[in-house]
Amino acid sequence: MQATTALPKIAGLKKRIWGIQGGQGAGKTYGILQLLVNHASSNPNKEIFVASEELSKMRITVIKDFVNIMVSFGIFERLRWVDGTLYRFPNGSFIKFIGLDKVDIGKGLRSDIMFINEGNKVKFDTYRELTSRAKRVIIDFNPNKKFWFHTEVLTRDDCDFIKLTFLDNEFLSWQERSEIMRYKQRGYKQDTQTGDYAVNEKGELVIINNYWANMWRVYGLGEVGQVEGRIYNWGKVALEKYLAMDSLEVFGNDWGKVDPWAITGIKYHDGDLFVRQKHYASENEIERSMMPEQLQAIRRGDVDGHDGLVANQFGKLGIPYDAHIICDSNRPNKILSLRNSGWEYAQSVGRKMDLEVRVSVLSSLNIFYTDDSPNIEFEQEEYCYDKDSKGVQLEKPVDQDNHAMDSIAYGVQWMFNEGIIKNI
Repeated sequence: MQATTALPKIAGLKKRIWGIQGGQGAGKTYGILQLLVNHASSNPNKEIFVASEELSKMRITVIKDFVNIMVSFGIFERLRWVDGTLYRFPNGSFIKFIGLDKVDIGKGLRSDIMFINEGNKVKFDTYRELTSRAKRVIIDFNPNKKFWFHTEVLTRDDCDFIKLTFLDNEFLSWQERSEIMRYKQRGYKQDTQTGDYAVNEKGELVIINNYWANMWRVYGLGEVGQVEGRIYNWGKVALEKYLAMDSLEVFGNDWGKVDPWAITGIKYHDGDLFVRQKHYASENEIERSMMPEQLQAIRRGDVDGHDGLVANQFGKLGIPYDAHIICDSNRPNKILSLRNSGWEYAQSVGRKMDLEVRVSVLSSLNIFYTDDSPNIEFEQEEYCYDKDSKGVQLEKPVDQDNHAMDSIAYGVQWMFNEGIIKNI
C-alpha cells in the first residue's frame, strides 16, 4: 500500500478537532481509516468509533475500505471481526462502526477518537452528543453547502481544517478523474481550438451551466457549493461602512421562544439596503445562560427598570429608545412590554406580505450584510425554493432557516410603506 498526498496532510493535523473538507475522489475517508488502523494497532486500549448516517451504506463504503486496509496491512484476523461492525485488536484497542439511523445511538459514549463520516448528513445535536466526551474528533464531508461545521465548529480554537481535492489522490482511476474534469468542461466556456477557459473582466471563469459549474466547485475544487434553487445572493460589507452611514436605522424583529429570536438593524442608503445582525438566539437559550435569581430579577423588572426579558435584551443591545422597531405581529404582549419600557416606536408589522411577494420585494433590492452577521450570511446562502415529491421546484421557499430573513422583511415592509424605499 502506498500513501497518497492526502495522507500526510491529514496526519499533519494536531488539534483536538480535525475538519477535513474534500471533493470527489480526494481520498479523505480512506486516509483517515489508514491513520485509525495504524493508531489502534500501535497503541493499546484505544476506543475508536466511526459513525455515519446509515449503517447499511457504511457496509458497502467505509467498512469495505476498512477491511481492505486491514488486509493490505496484513493484520486482519477473521475471528476478531465481530458482526461486521467491530474489530478487536490484540492489544485491547477496538474500532467500532455505528449507524446513526437509530434513535439515541451513540449518546453518552466516551471515546479516544470519534470519526464522523459524511458529517454534512448528520444533525448538529447528534454530532454534539457523539463528540462531547471524545478526546479527538474527526469530521470529513463533501461541501455541497455550508452546514453546522462551518458555523459552529470551524471557528473554534481547538479545530484544525484542511481542504482536499482529487489532485491529492494520485491513485484515483483515470476514469473517475476524467469524469470529474467533465464537470468543469460542461460548466464553463472553453475555447474549442486552444482548450483554454474564458474569463470575464473580474478574472472569473465564464459559466455556461450553473448546475455543472457548481458540481465542479464542490466535487472538483472541494469548495462550498451553492444550494440548488438558491434565492438570494447578497454582498458582504465591513461593519465600519454600515456604522458610518448617515441614514435612518430601523430594526426588524422576529420573535423566537424556541427558534432563534432575530433582531436586525436595517439602513437604506443610495439605493442599496444594508443589514446587520443584532441578535440571534432563542429566549430559551438566553434563559438557560442565566442564574435562576438573575432571571427572576429580570422578570420582576428589577434590572435597569425594564419590564421582563424582552425589554432587558433590547437594553443590553443598546437599541435607542426612539428607534423604529418593526415586530412580527404574533406577540402583541411583547410589543406592549417594549413600549412600556421606553421603546415607544415599537410596533407590529401588521398584515404581512405574502411569502412570494416578500421574496419578490427582497429580490428586487441590492442587499448587503455586515461582516459581523454570520447568521444573516448563512440564511441568505441557504434560503432556497422548495420542491415537490417528484423533485420539481416550486415557487415558494423552504420554510426553515429564515428568522433573520423575516426580521429584514418586516423592516423593509415598513420602510416601503413610509416611502423610504421607493424603487421596488
